[in-house]
Amino acid sequence: MTAESESRPLPQAPSTLQKWFPIAEWLPKYPWSKFLVPDLIAALSLAALLIPESMGYATVAGVPVHYGLYAAPLALLAYAIFGGSRLLVFATVGSVSALSASLVAALGGGDPQTAITLTIALAWATGLVFLIAGLAKFGWVANFISKAVLKGFIIGMALHIIINQTGKLVGVALEGENSFAKLWSLLEQIPQWELTTAAIGIGALVLILALQKLVPKLPAAIIAVVLSSLVVASLHPDVELVAAIPTGLPSLTFPTGLDPATWGKLLLGGMVMALVAFSEGWGSSQALAQETHDELDPDQEFRAYGIGNIGAGLLGGLAVAGSLSKSEAGLAAGAKSQMSNIILAGIVLLTLAFLAPLFQWLPEAVLGAIVIGAMLEAANPHILIKAWEFNKVDVVLAAITLLAALALDLLPAMLIGIVLSVLYMVYRVSFPGQAELGRDPRTGEYRVLAWTYHGRHAEADTDAQRVPGVIICRSAAPLIFSNAEAFKQAARHLLIQAAERNEMPHHLVIDFELIAYLDLTGAAALRDTAAYARRYEVDVLLARVHGTARRLLEKTGLQDILGPDHLFPSVHDAVEAATADKQPVQAGENPQ
Repeated sequence: MTAESESRPLPQAPSTLQKWFPIAEWLPKYPWSKFLVPDLIAALSLAALLIPESMGYATVAGVPVHYGLYAAPLALLAYAIFGGSRLLVFATVGSVSALSASLVAALGGGDPQTAITLTIALAWATGLVFLIAGLAKFGWVANFISKAVLKGFIIGMALHIIINQTGKLVGVALEGENSFAKLWSLLEQIPQWELTTAAIGIGALVLILALQKLVPKLPAAIIAVVLSSLVVASLHPDVELVAAIPTGLPSLTFPTGLDPATWGKLLLGGMVMALVAFSEGWGSSQALAQETHDELDPDQEFRAYGIGNIGAGLLGGLAVAGSLSKSEAGLAAGAKSQMSNIILAGIVLLTLAFLAPLFQWLPEAVLGAIVIGAMLEAANPHILIKAWEFNKVDVVLAAITLLAALALDLLPAMLIGIVLSVLYMVYRVSFPGQAELGRDPRTGEYRVLAWTYHGRHAEADTDAQRVPGVIICRSAAPLIFSNAEAFKQAARHLLIQAAERNEMPHHLVIDFELIAYLDLTGAAALRDTAAYARRYEVDVLLARVHGTARRLLEKTGLQDILGPDHLFPSVHDAVEAATADKQPVQAGENPQ
């Protein structure tokens, strides 16, 4: 070890205590004199953003505004205690709030009080799903939905929310079963727009967007709230105001009066909520980790998200998730640790206890403007536009999910997105692509000569050349039941092509570098390929067989069938063995 490496900090595995209670690791070491003031300032800045947004997202969820505030304190504290990110703000977010409204509506939450009860119960159900999944180490499920499909859903969700909020902005009730119908309803009712409401709502939106653009460090949302409240309090215009927020701290609650069948439906809905909440929150944590260098464990995050959502429900709030916009605002305000979010939880409680009457003059239109301003970035399709050149299939799937969110509703759109993700995954595994390799005469390395994918064949732009008498092929996925037939057909196709070129080989080398696993169907496909090749006096060699795949070959008896001397540590060794005492032979009976 050099002197430089001795002075450099070495990575260490997190302790058991750190995995379960990260606060027990960082709080005793917290530099109070250095970090407390920056964390306090960041908490005050975050409060100016979180409080009005939480109120707005409560209306998105279809419940009175104070239920958004109720969700924050214990959720923030729970993530500070159990979460792995130093700066992630765990609170209400647009996607989860909108999906909550969709699920509650599907459960029959038409009555306002029933909707409140179901919304709180859904937060509990989401928390239980997260907690069970975290304890069972199901963190890998977070990758179950395509990121492109999720982005399409989030864009569609953001547009869905924006369209629904425009009615509040201009003082009309939108009618229609989907977002397209509601947009048409908005345009049809232009003569009925309330001019005073529209002036306040659109003015607040313009102010928020201007401040975000020109002076991003100013708390645009709270400025809009204060100015609009002063205008209403002094001029008393005829506008719709938010419902009065009860003064005092929320009490601990558990939704009662729900039968087991309803709880079963809530838990199923909680699974969908958890998938969306974690996908958005995990993406936020990963983005923050580029700045904070946090090492995040999905299972630990599942547990933190579970306890956070149960905490939100325990105070009678709606479901929550990690918020990238609020977290980045905290980072920009100088937040150093989760202490800023602990202080933020206290500020929200103080607001509920003493400052609730200050919101009595707040117009509904301004809350609509705050939500629209928060959703505009999420509705921006620039990521999908940029992705078009990279992967058109991903963008098409995302577009289908986006349109489903607008034409149907968020819940069916999410289910469509999950189904599309699974089908696309199965499709890609079933047709992984097969490459033919050749040797570069300058370097001796083996490169792709041509590849075949789902019946399409293309030549690679390379100087590599075929090795006389040897075909080298590589499959790009584990060899399992869904792609076993495609594997056999690709190997046969290479032999037939060689025969058509009058270059019938004596060896077929299969590069196992990307075949980390094979099942019984895959083993049978490999056995059939070897038997087919032997009919034409072609010997099969395997190169770069991983330990797991090698053990599976042994268990299925394939290693004995092929011969132990037919497995090689590299493609180079396999080709050297194949060409040691062989010359290419002319095709006799051509493969069929």
